[in-house]
Amino acid sequence: MNKRDKQLLGFKNTNNYLRHLVTLFSLQCSQFVYEGLPETLPQEFLEYYLALNGTIAVGKVTELGESSDIYLAMGAYNGNYNGYLPEEYTAAVTGLGEISGKWYGENKTVVVGKNNLMGAPEFDIPFTAEVLSQVDISEKVNVIFARLNRIPYADNDTEKQGIESAIKAIVEGDVYAVANRNVKSKFDEFLEQSRVEGEKFLDLVDVDKINGLQYLNQYRDNIMKRFLSRRGYMVQTTSKLAQQTNSEIHGSDSYALLYPLEQLRERKKMVESINSLFGTSITVRFNEILEKVYRDYMTDPEETKQTGETKTEETEETTTEETKTEEADNNDQSD
Repeated sequence: MNKRDKQLLGFKNTNNYLRHLVTLFSLQCSQFVYEGLPETLPQEFLEYYLALNGTIAVGKVTELGESSDIYLAMGAYNGNYNGYLPEEYTAAVTGLGEISGKWYGENKTVVVGKNNLMGAPEFDIPFTAEVLSQVDISEKVNVIFARLNRIPYADNDTEKQGIESAIKAIVEGDVYAVANRNVKSKFDEFLEQSRVEGEKFLDLVDVDKINGLQYLNQYRDNIMKRFLSRRGYMVQTTSKLAQQTNSEIHGSDSYALLYPLEQLRERKKMVESINSLFGTSITVRFNEILEKVYRDYMTDPEETKQTGETKTEETEETTTEETKTEEADNNDQSD
């Protein structure tokens, strides 16, 4: 493989990694829905910065003065410690200036938003993207080696040309292909030798490789299931050979919702601080899918069952009363 081919292969692998990286970040950034955000606080950047840096600053740009709109940016803690963390936070808004000031105490001028309780980024996103890109490479290799044909040897140029011409004619479907008698003789000799010696073909094909694809597909599904379940999405990837009951499928809901609920609490704290400090009316909640998962999890199955039984009893009683009324009407008409 020459230098150019290596560079091209490296570019393809990097591009494949970036494809997975962007997809995973998009999934992460769609977990929460904000309403009432000013135009200078775009949700996609708010969630992306939280996932990437773990913390963000929301506030006015110092260089623009008191008339500044509120912006958001990634930054870091600095200044004197309050016993646990520095009392100030500084972040640079590209092309405008800095958001800088106290985030702690009564005189705070900056709101610090955290991605989770510890203010940590989503470390598993680049790791998962790397694993998925490697699975893609393994899948490609398995596909290639499952479809390779046996490669014939040639002892001289005459054999090589004859074999190449025959293979080309087969591949291209050339019904007018003609081989001269000398080549025919040589090729018959070649085939006979291969049967006797067993060394006239380079055998790279391994049809069993195709069986590895199902395991790679299952592995990819398991990787995505692990990534999504950590974010509250309960994905079912088991095959028909390993079916689960409904209660078994939802048995991990409490675990799956643990981290998203923590993230939601931190975002609600951030939103409340922004509203209090800058007079906005921002709200945040789960997206529709996570809201349904949470609502289903919070609903007591026994309560639902009892409610259903009560409704059934009420329906039966209503039906009985209606039947009695109809029978009485019929009797009156008969009289």
